[in-house]
Amino acid sequence: MEKKLNLTRQGKLVILGVLVFFVIVLAAITLVQGSKGKEGTPPEFSLKDVPAQGVIAEANYRLVPVLDAAADKPARVYIDTEVTPALFFATWDESSAQTINEIQSTINQMGSTPHKPLVLVSTFAKTTDQSEAIETVKEFQTENNVGLPLTVQIGPPVEFVQQSPSLVYMDGEGTHIITEPNEIVAKINTALALPEVTREKEQALPLEENRAQQEDVK
Repeated sequence: MEKKLNLTRQGKLVILGVLVFFVIVLAAITLVQGSKGKEGTPPEFSLKDVPAQGVIAEANYRLVPVLDAAADKPARVYIDTEVTPALFFATWDESSAQTINEIQSTINQMGSTPHKPLVLVSTFAKTTDQSEAIETVKEFQTENNVGLPLTVQIGPPVEFVQQSPSLVYMDGEGTHIITEPNEIVAKINTALALPEVTREKEQALPLEENRAQQEDVK
């Protein structure tokens, strides 16, 4: 009887040991899968803490990573806002849609006057899926009759701007970030203006050289 009791205790210990082992293995697998999921999934973000006004120009606005919404396959490209000014906007923001329409009217009024191109950058997307974000941008394009090039920002939404809409451009004075819709429209001509290289400046040096040569001859 005593021998039978000892075997029963040993059996219980074996079963308990097996259960503990499986629990440990299961916990380890869960942790590994959770870690992989976090690494492969884009970070979620919230707009509730977005400030009311613009952002200090500390980011690299000569290398803004975006996806070209018109490309057959999503491909990463970079925008240099010194060469190509960018309007950051949100597809769900009514003020963005209105600002874009007014900007397009202003650009149409420029006619054939040479100017920098303007690209639209969708940001503050309500999805972290790139394909879904591109489809949303295309729907926005159709609904609002947008003719300007459209892209989707890659990375944290607040890395470059903290408000929608925001016009970003660079010139000899530095980086400009304009967040007030009326001011954006008012500044669009300045943002798209080509660097000033007049004929007078181009001809100034040759004229001085000619005068110097004439004086030497005399």
